[in-house]
Amino acid sequence: MTGVSKEKCFALIAVAALLLPAAVMAQATAFAVGQGSPNQIALQVQVQASVGGRCGFAPSGVPSGGFDRPNFDVTGFTHDFPFLLECTGPSRVAVVSSNGGLLTGGTVPSGYAAKAPYDVALHLVGSNSSADATCAVATLVSGGACPFRGPATTGQGLRLAASSVGQPGTYLRVSAPAYSAPEILSAGRYADTLIVTVSVAP
Repeated sequence: MTGVSKEKCFALIAVAALLLPAAVMAQATAFAVGQGSPNQIALQVQVQASVGGRCGFAPSGVPSGGFDRPNFDVTGFTHDFPFLLECTGPSRVAVVSSNGGLLTGGTVPSGYAAKAPYDVALHLVGSNSSADATCAVATLVSGGACPFRGPATTGQGLRLAASSVGQPGTYLRVSAPAYSAPEILSAGRYADTLIVTVSVAP
């Protein structure tokens, strides 16, 4: 299979968000027009309401797109997918891999590998803090041990402790060195899809 191109591609899908409540208070004044002086008294009125914490992806910064690299087994690769959070408080971002690696759809001869490993990193930037983590893509499938394996919930995903509304610098990075596993990769096209989700965090 020497000299035959091995290509890989990624697709990114984004999903958002959850809401959390807050509370407000109000005061009212009662008037009695024409009833002497003074003609008003202040009344304390308890008003219960809520304002939802907002968390999602900025419309202009949803994580999406693709990336292709011919002969990645020889050259390795690194590529960043930038995105923008729109979260008014702490948040969590999580990732799921469709294949747990770069998978070829073609027929693989005996003794060749059909899947190539790579790493996924998250770098989240908030108003006054940041968060970073890296996992092998094989841990981003169901049952995987990566702390930011999705889908994101209030307790699952990489936690950013600060608000982040259109803050630049956040990205998802895919990377791998030149392929060095004992099994040789079969010639063909290799692909994976990553799904990125975001949630509010306590």
